[in-house]
Amino acid sequence: MLRTISRRAALGTLGVLAAWPTLAEDVPRRGGILNVGFDDDAKTLDPVFSVQLSERQVLYLVYNTLLAADTDFSIKPELARSWTVENDGKRYVFTLQEGVKFHDGTAFDAEAVKWNIEHRMDEKVASPQRSQLRPVIQSVEVVAPQIVALNLTAVYPGLLSFFTERPGFMVSPTAAQKYGADFGRNPVGTGAFIFKEWNQGTSIVLARNPSYWQPDRPYLDGIVFRDIPNHIIGLQRLIVGEVDYVNSVSPDELRQVEGNTDVDVEKAKIGRWFSLQYQVDKPPFNNPKLRQAIAYALNRNQINQITMRGQATLSNGPTPPGLWWSSPDKVVYDYNVEKSKALLKEAGIAPGTPIALAAPSDVLDGKIDQLVAEQLAAVGLQVKLEPVSASDSYARVVSRAINFTPISWTQRADPDGMLYILFSSKGFANTTGYNNPQVDQMLDEARRTIDQQKRKALYASIKDTIQTDLPYISLYFAAEYAVLSKNIGGFAWIPDQIPRFRDLWKKTS
Repeated sequence: MLRTISRRAALGTLGVLAAWPTLAEDVPRRGGILNVGFDDDAKTLDPVFSVQLSERQVLYLVYNTLLAADTDFSIKPELARSWTVENDGKRYVFTLQEGVKFHDGTAFDAEAVKWNIEHRMDEKVASPQRSQLRPVIQSVEVVAPQIVALNLTAVYPGLLSFFTERPGFMVSPTAAQKYGADFGRNPVGTGAFIFKEWNQGTSIVLARNPSYWQPDRPYLDGIVFRDIPNHIIGLQRLIVGEVDYVNSVSPDELRQVEGNTDVDVEKAKIGRWFSLQYQVDKPPFNNPKLRQAIAYALNRNQINQITMRGQATLSNGPTPPGLWWSSPDKVVYDYNVEKSKALLKEAGIAPGTPIALAAPSDVLDGKIDQLVAEQLAAVGLQVKLEPVSASDSYARVVSRAINFTPISWTQRADPDGMLYILFSSKGFANTTGYNNPQVDQMLDEARRTIDQQKRKALYASIKDTIQTDLPYISLYFAAEYAVLSKNIGGFAWIPDQIPRFRDLWKKTS
């Protein structure tokens, strides 16, 4: 697959084919349906309200973002073909692609961008993205039919990364106003594929957009997301040809296809951050010594060996190695049973104290839960596993109906995109109740400077502080794989781990 990925990098931003000597099977071709094995916990296909990870796989097909994240996390043009920065970093002026239309025929222009951003910032709309955008964007200005300007409240270096993900998905204003609350079941964007139907728990069907604005794209005639209960069954269906792609396969699950010459395996550049989270603003987890005791009780090497065949990278915070904001680990909770027991005693937690741990039906989360329960039992905590559907798990975390649970997050193209939403007291994804004024101050300061070295130092301090406070107990950055039929060409990982299927093709019918 390295040859295919290299060739993809040689395709221009608009997808115009460059001259490139290659084998015939590596030449993109038209036709065919891609069948994706899908862990369907999707709740909506309206990006204005989307929070589930799986939804973004579909969103990147039905919609375009203003900007795109490349395979190295650099920011590239998409619906915005160029931009300039003015007023000492407080004004961004975007020049938009010409001749783009939404699937319903509505013109994509500066007015549509203005409506999309203001719609998300409208308090009455109650978009989860409002808390990201409102503190940053002062106003949106239509300069010309295809030129839009954003005036910022202050310098904000993470702005461009916003528009590579959910805040950047452009929806049809006409369709959004037509369907209202039902727009999430009737999505209309400018994307390479048009929404056809959604049978909850069974499939999501998309068809090729014959009027797509990027020349010669997409190659596929359609994409069908087929619900799979877990990756094990997904891989079985891939082996027999019922699906072409299964995402986020663990090293243990990968055993099913080892030695199978009919599939390709692509390791993700940066694995998801796996951790345990709880609500630190109410008992029992508002006791910092209890949180520390749990951290010392966990044998993360054993968890890595059993769930990841030892291939994951142990984490001591949410930032993996290899990114510009990465920093050395200063606060580490090594496995120490005696220290854990001593902290429990200091915390006033008696032996045999019950602790409820949510048990999502996902296979990997289930393995993590079992190991955590065993390891906490060894220090005197009796863990009661409380089953929850994987499709409902995060929604219940957001509503704070779940306290102690395994959880995972992917990285963003700018550190603010993940760290602010999780650890700021104002972050929309702050489901732990974490509130540290020092962290709030550092996060805000990192938002107000374009000096990357200063930002890096701030993010290092933020990491050390949250590791000390422990709103999350870090486990590891997972080793994860995409498994796909050898008949599929053009696949490449983006570091946010959301597959972009629109550039794929089938080598043969």
